[in-house]
Amino acid sequence: MKFPVIIKQSPLVLIKRIIEIELSISVIVFLVSFIANYEQLYQDSFIGEIFRYDLFLVVVVSVAQLIITLITFLTWHNEEYRVKEREVIHRYGFMFSKEKSILLKNVTSIEYKRSPIEFLLSVGTISISSHNSPKPFLIRSIDSAEIYSNIIKDTVDRALQRPAESLKKLSILDLILEGEHSHLEFKQTFRWDGRQKITSKPLEKAVMKTISAFLNSGGGTLLIGVTDGGKIYGLDEDYNSLIRKDRDGFENHLNQILKNMIGAEFRQYVAVVFEAIEGKDVCVVEVQGSPKPVYVKANGDGEEFFIRTGNTTSALSLSETHSYIDSHWEK
Repeated sequence: MKFPVIIKQSPLVLIKRIIEIELSISVIVFLVSFIANYEQLYQDSFIGEIFRYDLFLVVVVSVAQLIITLITFLTWHNEEYRVKEREVIHRYGFMFSKEKSILLKNVTSIEYKRSPIEFLLSVGTISISSHNSPKPFLIRSIDSAEIYSNIIKDTVDRALQRPAESLKKLSILDLILEGEHSHLEFKQTFRWDGRQKITSKPLEKAVMKTISAFLNSGGGTLLIGVTDGGKIYGLDEDYNSLIRKDRDGFENHLNQILKNMIGAEFRQYVAVVFEAIEGKDVCVVEVQGSPKPVYVKANGDGEEFFIRTGNTTSALSLSETHSYIDSHWEK
């Protein structure tokens, strides 16, 4: 983990704030209109003799909206949370920066929460309670709040010199924060289709495609039990779909599918470990680059060849496969 970890509020919060301010001003202007006649006041002023009221209104409203948007953006842009080895700092302010912080050694609990509006915006809030403050320290309306919550919890463990098990968790959370790329992919499940509520051979094949692509592309890491958006989903549904409903049953089944679809000789280049985060298991599949081409058995007698291109797994045609093999492996 590289410190500080910088957390920014979601851009959706910026839009929400602008809308709230615009609505509030509109309501105030509407209510005041019952007390004062804006147009008459304008016509009675010296400016009314120079500019037409409708033109003046357009200019004022446009400038006001520009100023409101600019101030709201700068306020949002300047606000951030910094997670350090010993403390979490909240930096905010429009013209002049202000700070408040909480020492991790004083933390008593960390909770991940979502209000109804935050649920709609797909963001969340982290509430940090401490010994020396009656009010919780809030990290509001951020993307990947659940992941950052786990990072802070494990950083607290390190600050309090708790068992080094937290270092393993941090390494997985670090990977998740990277997002999918050419050497990293997430799969929510291995074999359980949550929509149809059945086990799925295509899902199992999708995992094998990714593993074979990593084997053919210099290696990579596959996290099973993590959604595409980087949220911890867990393996319970996969476990329950197996005869042996635990880690060993999961690994045995993965090994069998790998043997059937890729080949037992390539198992030596694939390491499988499990880590528990917030009570949910994640399977970490570490894949080394293979010294020779790897194919996935397709339906029937055919075979398919896959590589990583960016953050996706791509199938190559026969001619593309030959060209790739010639350039990737020395004869």
